[in-house]
Amino acid sequence: MQGAAGDDAGRGAEEQVSRRARRVAQLRDAQERGEAVDAAALERLRRDQRAWAAGAEGERRVADVLAHLTRYGWTVLHDVRWPGRQRANLDHVAIGPGGVFVVDAKNWSGDVRVSPDGLRQNGYGRDAAVEGVSQAAAAVTTLLAPQHRSAVRGVLCLAGQEDQPVVTVQGVTVCGRWHLPEHLLAQPVRLSVYDVVDIARHLDAELGAAAPATVPAPRRGGGRTGGRTPRGSAGRTSARAAGRSAGRSSGGLPGAVDRRRRRRAALGGALTRLVLWLGAVLFLVNVVLPRMLAG
Repeated sequence: MQGAAGDDAGRGAEEQVSRRARRVAQLRDAQERGEAVDAAALERLRRDQRAWAAGAEGERRVADVLAHLTRYGWTVLHDVRWPGRQRANLDHVAIGPGGVFVVDAKNWSGDVRVSPDGLRQNGYGRDAAVEGVSQAAAAVTTLLAPQHRSAVRGVLCLAGQEDQPVVTVQGVTVCGRWHLPEHLLAQPVRLSVYDVVDIARHLDAELGAAAPATVPAPRRGGGRTGGRTPRGSAGRTSARAAGRSAGRSSGGLPGAVDRRRRRRAALGGALTRLVLWLGAVLFLVNVVLPRMLAG
């Protein structure tokens, strides 16, 4: 589930980087053999490769700061599927006493401006990204029991703007990377220790891991490269599109089995820490504190 420092974070983007790198190499080999290659398509692949690499790095940075929450009873899922969408993923889902937070990481460069009226990058409006976070949070809400649905919130984390203060834009929290853990820990308690464990286990089973789609070969004669919109592109909405493998229910892939085992082990460790913590609190309240008052 959590994994060491968020092992799953950015995995889908990294796979997209590798796929595009292989395709670029194939086209360059074709050029060297004297075959006709669409130069524009080749450049788009290179651009996509750079954008996906930046996106993967942004997800890893956000995963690193979210890892600090585990000591406070939080559980974080990374790179999981978007409920109801076959070709989309959620970067991070953090579950803790303060609620359930669907976090989308944006590793945007350049001039990023945030205000209650909207979000802009290099002069271009990015309100579609905010709307995407709202939709992702709504999708996760549908998976929860009615009494827990009000605890779901959407967060857009600017991985490249560490010190961006917390601003609410159209109902979505926008903040810099360093402010994210502080913001989540400052939330009023909405969930009990038992709620956190139950919801984390439920969402881990429901969301699973997102699987990347293949990259179609570009058509000759100026055809589009196809595939998913790159993570760093201007037109991308909040969540990186990812093709969910048709064989997810079979569980026959070694990598998928290994990830599930790691998640179960991480969940077991989290449960053990929570039980120990609760036992220590009960011991303090029921044994130590009465003795101190009696003395």
